Amino acid sequence: MPFGSYEAATRGPGQGLRTTTTDGVQRVLDERYSDLRLQLVVVELDVDAFADLGIEIVTDTTGGVRIGGPLPPGDRSVVVRVVPVPDIGGRWVAPMLGRA
Repeated sequence: MPFGSYEAATRGPGQGLRTTTTDGVQRVLDERYSDLRLQLVVVELDVDAFADLGIEIVTDTTGGVRIGGPLPPGDRSVVVRVVPVPDIGGRWVAPMLGRA
């Protein structure tokens, strides 16, 4: 799914691109996006594909990854899939991930 260049966090500007593990998605939704009422999506990434493109990746102590460059627009090798996040009773609920 091609989309524009994505270079920084939508919440907490200046932090670059940050990721979380599948298990961390709900925590991020609750901590960062609970007040947002626009449709959210989870972009599932292939972190190894970034390394193959020469883009630096750094794993932090929580298991999340900081990506040292923009998401390459139109490069299907890094985006595994894009999954809508359901709003259930006014709360964003992490979708089922990790299964193609």
